Amino acid sequence: MEILGIGPLEFLLIVLLALIILGPKDLQKTGKAIGHELNKLVKSDVWKTVRQASDKVKDLPTELMRSAELEDLKKSLEDSPEEAKKIAPPKHEEEAHE
Repeated sequence: MEILGIGPLEFLLIVLLALIILGPKDLQKTGKAIGHELNKLVKSDVWKTVRQASDKVKDLPTELMRSAELEDLKKSLEDSPEEAKKIAPPKHEEEAHE
């Protein structure tokens, strides 16, 4: 299981380094402050905008295919293999004889 691209052993190493550098009292204060700031960030309008932009970028290839009607072409080629063979002949002559 990874969180933000950080595995469990890496997370443990980060916590141990923080404990050594900050000490137990400062680590608690720092953790609380980081948690508070992350909470504010996730609830902010900036985060919502970033999420919406990320979703649009993720869906962009599908939208482009739809606008170019490539999806319909793909379905028609899957439905009729004969059409696909006409468009893309076999690569080797051996396959053509089979």
